[in-house]
Amino acid sequence: MKTTGLSSIFTQYWNDLAAPLAIVAGALVVGFLVERLIHSFAVKFFERREPGARDAWRLGRRLARSFNGIIITWFGLAAFRSVLGELPLKPSALPAIEHTATAILIVTIAILCARIFIAFIRTYSTPHERAVQSITLIQNIVRAVIYVIGIVAILHAYGVAITPLLAALGVGGLAVALALQDTLSNFFAGIYIIISRHIDPGDYVKLDSGQEGIILDIAWRVITLATPSGTLIIVPNSKFSTSIITNFDRPDRSVLVTIDIPLEQTTTAPALEQAAMDAAREAADTMKGLAESAPTLQFTALTATGATLQLSIKIKDFSRAAEMRHEILTRLYSRLHPTPPEEASK
Repeated sequence: MKTTGLSSIFTQYWNDLAAPLAIVAGALVVGFLVERLIHSFAVKFFERREPGARDAWRLGRRLARSFNGIIITWFGLAAFRSVLGELPLKPSALPAIEHTATAILIVTIAILCARIFIAFIRTYSTPHERAVQSITLIQNIVRAVIYVIGIVAILHAYGVAITPLLAALGVGGLAVALALQDTLSNFFAGIYIIISRHIDPGDYVKLDSGQEGIILDIAWRVITLATPSGTLIIVPNSKFSTSIITNFDRPDRSVLVTIDIPLEQTTTAPALEQAAMDAAREAADTMKGLAESAPTLQFTALTATGATLQLSIKIKDFSRAAEMRHEILTRLYSRLHPTPPEEASK
């Protein structure tokens, strides 16, 4: 009799659960199919993007992957909430179950928001290996902020009074912000520098204050420059972000080398032009592959003793500008001041 009673109870529970479980299982299957369909459509759509829109292509694929596991969970939660009243549960247990379902929904939204923000950070931040540590720090902070907001929302869903908690967090956050004002200023300036991608480690830059060098590292507080002489310059991020910066690596490493040549009374203008052009061409031939364009000449000013002739030549690598200038001036001087035959024979 007892076995028959237990069997009938089990059968009754199973009959009560069969239809709701089938609905939830069907919703999970539909959610999985919709998720795969959206992911497949997004991948094919962004694969057709033109090569110049590489960032948009990467962002699209990352945004599509952000929904992995999210849509299927939403379908399952929606189906579960729709059949909750049909489950053989005590009425007193329904509020706790509803709060738990709401908490799961909040968790999935928080995870999705974190993934979307991180997708933007990874796409539009510098890909240089030395910036990976700073980018990872930013990602962890973004996750922490979003998850804290999610936890507060979950507490609110369970009926916990969050107003005193928010007040305490606000007062504590204000105190910390005042105590770490300079540190936070450098930190957020570093985030802007990394995300903006106006500079990358390895770029050669010059600040309006006169310091110049190769960027070795972009950290969360300072930027490290290596000067041509090998010394290190440590610049706070807040100062660097407010400076006028010349980046010699953007959009490429080419630079226009200009040389001002005075026209003396002992030399005619055509003779100076010919000597300057011959010197520039000979220097370009000597430094093979460096010149990007033919040299040009133009008179730019009149002086009390003559005029100023400006020679311009564009080269492919700014770091060799001094070398090109030296080669041109050496050859120009030898043409304007040739060695007398009697001295050359000695």
